[in-house]
Amino acid sequence: MRLADWQSAFILALEPQGSADRLTLLVNERERSRLDIYRNNAFQAILSALQLVFPVCQTVVGETCFTQLVKGYARQYPLNDSNLNRYGQNFAHWLAVEVRQHQGFKELQYLPELAQLEWLLNQSYYAMDVEVMMQPPNCKLEQLAELNEQEQQQAVLLLRPDLALLTCHYPVQQIWHRHKQSAQNNVAEDIGNDTGYLVIHRNGYKAQFSLVIQPMMQLLQAISAGQTLAQITASALDLSLLSDLIERQWICGFRLVAEVD
Repeated sequence: MRLADWQSAFILALEPQGSADRLTLLVNERERSRLDIYRNNAFQAILSALQLVFPVCQTVVGETCFTQLVKGYARQYPLNDSNLNRYGQNFAHWLAVEVRQHQGFKELQYLPELAQLEWLLNQSYYAMDVEVMMQPPNCKLEQLAELNEQEQQQAVLLLRPDLALLTCHYPVQQIWHRHKQSAQNNVAEDIGNDTGYLVIHRNGYKAQFSLVIQPMMQLLQAISAGQTLAQITASALDLSLLSDLIERQWICGFRLVAEVD
């Protein structure tokens, strides 16, 4: 039996819905009894990772409920990356399905958006530095002034790599701050409906978020979508907000795209 076959059987046995049939044929009775220990250790590693990424979500639903949610998520989305910092990308989407299907979550309709905020904060923390991103063909923002008008119109502005955009239908930023400032477990909260526009970004080594107005979010979304300056200028967006974005250092540079005939 090749080592690769043994490793494949071992990994399959550790998965939440995996089968240990192949593995049990390769090991003796004494080693088979250890399989449950390995499987539990694997789950505890996943649980610990998601507890670090979604601490406020766990505070809201409670540790027991959160553990059960993670078990369900792990069955639906098995770990396939050795880097646990990248595990949890689909947690908010999966929570949205759970919230719709289970009556017990009827007071927690905001939970998926809260999870998405926590996920984006985590990803912002681990995002590449601006210096790494600013390699050719990307250009520094001050070089835009060196281009002629036609070239400037074909420029695509670049947002910082640690910046993410989130439109929320619930004021999840209030919930996040409230639970970060308090250890109280408020399982159900009447927070109402209030659309908010959040920009997640990193300040030094700390990931944080800022609440912005809708016109600024619309401009950021256009930049994030890769629209050229010509396209943005032709739109109804408020271009006067560009100076604010540059002052906040949310725009870090630009690149040129070939003009389409």
